[in-house]
Parts: sequence; structure tokens; C-alpha cells
Amino acid sequence: MLERKEHLEKNIIEQIQEAQLKLGFVKETVRLYYPLDSLNAILNIHCQEGNEMCIQLASVFPDFTFGCRGERVEISVPPDYVEYVHREVKTPAFLAEMIARFQENQHLTFQQVQQIFAEFGEYECQKMPEGADFDYVLYFENPDIDSYYYCIRMEMGHTIYHRFMKEDYEQLIL
Repeated sequence: MLERKEHLEKNIIEQIQEAQLKLGFVKETVRLYYPLDSLNAILNIHCQEGNEMCIQLASVFPDFTFGCRGERVEISVPPDYVEYVHREVKTPAFLAEMIARFQENQHLTFQQVQQIFAEFGEYECQKMPEGADFDYVLYFENPDIDSYYYCIRMEMGHTIYHRFMKEDYEQLIL
């Protein structure tokens, strides 16, 4: 698991950055909730229960605290680490632009969302299957730009997005 620790730490940082872009920075504990399946995929391990996962995580992230909430694992990130992310970790340009555009206009057209992607690089766009929770999925061909899958839905005059790790997106469409 130690070799995959960086993968989870990157995801934790990105979740904190997204929250800070949307809500602003506050030096406080941030609680993130992960489905057990997501953590297993990120870490490339196979814990059957949340308690087992919490023990594994505590061994490699001694400054964080962990708890089980049903099928989810709560990761509590201390205020000093949250401040470190705010002050020291560069915010991804694409994510910052995406959030800024959505904050300016919650009525973006799908073409405007595509334009944001086009400004940063080559991307894939697929229509979701009939009956799916989302209308489209967009993601970059080069995951170094942004490795998330952005699921878009046009709903009651608003455009919403949810971003998923590739593994979670694949579970979503099964």
C-alpha cells in the first residue's frame, strides 16, 4: 500500500483544493468520505471492511484520523494540513477555471462547458446511456491536464457537474 499512498494523498489534496475553490479557505478540519470500493481501487488493495481499511490508512497517514460510516470511510484531515494545501500546493489550472466559470454562470450551455475543456487540451466527450444520471461525460486524453471524468447534467435550467476518478466512473456506468 505504501507505493500507492501518493495516489490517495494526491486525491485528498485535489478534494481539498476543489472545496477551497468553491467555498474559500478556512483553517479547519476537513472530512472526506470515500466508498470502501474507491479506496480499494486507489490503493490497489482489497479490504473487505471499513475497520480493516482504517487500520491500513492509519499506518501510512498517522496525522489523519479515520472512521467507518457504513460503507464509507471518513478521512479527517487536520487544519495544519489543510493550510499546507492552501499555501504550498499549486491549484490545477483547469479545475480553477472550471469552478470559476460555474460560479459566474450556473446556466452554462453544454457548448460552453466543452469550450472550457478545449482551452486546456484534447478531450473526449461521450453521451451517457439513456436513463443515466448524467447527460455527458468529458475527460482529457492526457490525464496530466486533469485525470477526472466530468459528468454533466442539464437540469431545470442549470448545468451541474460531478467529477469522478476513472475507477469510480467505470463503476458508475456498469
